Amino acid sequence: MLQDIGEKEYHCEYLPTAPDLDRDYLLAFNKGRILLISRENWLIPKLAQMPGEMDVSALQFAFKISGVSFFLYMKEDLVETEELKYTGLNMLRGMKPLWMAFAGVTGFHLYRWYTGHKFCGGCGEPLVHKSDERELACPKCGLEVYPSISPAVIVGIIWGNKLLLTRYAGRTGGGYALVAGFVEIGETLEDTVRREIFEEVGLRVKDIRYYDSQPWGFSQSVLAGFFARLDGSDEIHLEPKELSEAVWVDRENIQPANTDISLTSKMIEAFRRGEI
Repeated sequence: MLQDIGEKEYHCEYLPTAPDLDRDYLLAFNKGRILLISRENWLIPKLAQMPGEMDVSALQFAFKISGVSFFLYMKEDLVETEELKYTGLNMLRGMKPLWMAFAGVTGFHLYRWYTGHKFCGGCGEPLVHKSDERELACPKCGLEVYPSISPAVIVGIIWGNKLLLTRYAGRTGGGYALVAGFVEIGETLEDTVRREIFEEVGLRVKDIRYYDSQPWGFSQSVLAGFFARLDGSDEIHLEPKELSEAVWVDRENIQPANTDISLTSKMIEAFRRGEI
């Protein structure tokens, strides 16, 4: 999956160091796009590859991967060049090496948090970054703000030798998905599984079993994957605001996954192979 970066080691600790232009990488975003080096394949640029007009004071330490630092650029004033191009975040889904794709998605998660928390939600005062940890604090009322992570569930619903596959409403292209949704206040993860399934496809389930988890910076969330078995009627009642399609598919008719970065793909593939 996206976070499986092999021999590379991700370090989320807030341990900022002075940027090394030749070694460290820059994560620059603009209106939901990421600035990448356009060569034979798309890559995250190093600091030294940035235009000369880059404001070094706008660099914000993000994290380290195997001793190399990644910095967010907290402005949106960098312009494209012949090599540097802004592109949609979906480009990261196919980026190689995988550790670089993971860095881009995780950087976007942090960027959304920083840019969405410039002012105190209690008194409106500008927030200040703590020097020794990843925390934004209000110097007036003392409010403390930590990175936002939204828990969500993904569920593979099994009926005999069939798996329920879905398509999201309002999306064109792409493969099948599974029922998914965010956890609400006061819910356990299992409660969310039951509620989302009933709301989206009108089914009841039993034997809910945890499978795996994944950080998913595209939606600033952490995903918990479950499998569950149908309990009762197999008749689907589709919620059209959420899904455009939901179908029962026999194991042998499920197409092999064309990507291995997402928990959804891993779960569908595990069922197709008979591992579930």
